[in-house]
Amino acid sequence: MCVEGGQMLWVKLGQKAINRLIRCLNDTDPSVRISAAKALGKIGTEVAIDPLIKSLDDPDPSVATSAAEALDKIGIEMGIELLIKCLDNDNSYLRVMAAEALGEIGTDATIPKLINLLKNEEFAATLAATNDQDTFQKTIKALEASQKRYQFYKVIDNPTATPKPDSPEPITTQTIYILHLSDLHITTPDEAKNWSNQLAQDLTQDLKIPHLDALILSGDIGNESTPQEYKAAQHFLDNFRKDFPLDRKQIVLVPGNHDLNWELATEAYELCDRTKDHDKLQDSDYIKVTDQVIRVRDEAKYQQRFAHFSQFYQAIKGQPYPLDYREQGIIDHFPDQKLLILGLNSAWQLDHHFTDRASIHPNALTKALSEIRNSDYGKCLKIAVWHHPLNSNGSDRIIDQGFIEQLAQAGFRLFLHGHIHKAETSLFRYDLSPGGRKLNGICAGTFGAPTLELRTGYPWQYNLLKINGNQLTVRTRRREEENGAWKPDSRWTQGPGQDAKDHYSIEL
Repeated sequence: MCVEGGQMLWVKLGQKAINRLIRCLNDTDPSVRISAAKALGKIGTEVAIDPLIKSLDDPDPSVATSAAEALDKIGIEMGIELLIKCLDNDNSYLRVMAAEALGEIGTDATIPKLINLLKNEEFAATLAATNDQDTFQKTIKALEASQKRYQFYKVIDNPTATPKPDSPEPITTQTIYILHLSDLHITTPDEAKNWSNQLAQDLTQDLKIPHLDALILSGDIGNESTPQEYKAAQHFLDNFRKDFPLDRKQIVLVPGNHDLNWELATEAYELCDRTKDHDKLQDSDYIKVTDQVIRVRDEAKYQQRFAHFSQFYQAIKGQPYPLDYREQGIIDHFPDQKLLILGLNSAWQLDHHFTDRASIHPNALTKALSEIRNSDYGKCLKIAVWHHPLNSNGSDRIIDQGFIEQLAQAGFRLFLHGHIHKAETSLFRYDLSPGGRKLNGICAGTFGAPTLELRTGYPWQYNLLKINGNQLTVRTRRREEENGAWKPDSRWTQGPGQDAKDHYSIEL
């Protein structure tokens, strides 16, 4: 077994032990290779240089980094040439370690090599393209340290290309398309047929979208939450999937305030005379009729107000939407796209009487976050979806926003919603430090609300999300005529004197 050693280990163990550590650099277990590299770095023997140099190309970045650190500690000039080559390695941390090592061990022969490297426009352009400001600055410091050591004056100006700050490795190497629709308010089969054809026409003809990876409907799919409306909504999806085949796992559904049935909600309240037993009830648990008469809620019946939505959900997803509020945090995992989408019900407390109690059930959130924390979702882009906004001019927004802090801590990067019938973007910052945790909010306008419910200055809208590497582009489309075509919605301002665009970008 390979173990780490100290400075005297070389004397105590002898050449056989060193050879054993060198052989461990080729072990099948990456942790063994890492331990061997660290041990050889502490021992500080020249015979380990060549094997450690070979380990710089190890497929495991942690092994390559440990080898670079070992060469740094050995501090032998034989590694200088290869450390310079490491400045162009794909591993950004390895580049930084190589620059720091050169600052420690660089000789007079190092200086002209670093000068030539920094004057090389291709090298500067590479750093700029990879957003690697750290390597650039460390390389300058390595040159200055070597110059000071050998009493050289600074003989180089900064390259013309200005690298950007270091960025994380790409979330995905493929292009991902997510269609985000909200507030469909579908009522009839004719609407379903017309709207699905208009949408497919826009995606295929104008936007030239080759495929869709996910379809997200963020609430108000029906208008009065009736079986007839959801049958029409199912027809909308079935017709749309003729052009864009989507598996049930690729469709994400959450309810809005129009996805609970007010007639069923009314039936859940039982009229009765008020007694002392009712004093234990909270104001939100009953409806006051007079001082002596109240309507008390039957919880089992009350949950049934989402029954029609639940049946529609089963027709699309293959299983009913849970009526138990604690189960209404539903995870949709897209392993091939490295996506995790958490659907939440922000309408779980709403009914015909209490119309402005939008919130997220704390137990539903806790259960979902616990599952995410204890599963292998670490490298996924995490997106949360619900219906109501965090901020709006009305009272029907989510007032208790503690849940968004939990999402930020859990590594969520985006949240999608609707309800306000206009496309908007927002930002929730949990950490104020540069690069701190934050969630970008993406609101889709209404896809099909009745004309009288359109916001002034806002037509029918939908969003198309495109993820490429670490960049998300949100493209907004508009439809101004009831039977018209979709077109670009150039409403996103870019600054004084610049034309507005139909899209905006978010660095993930």
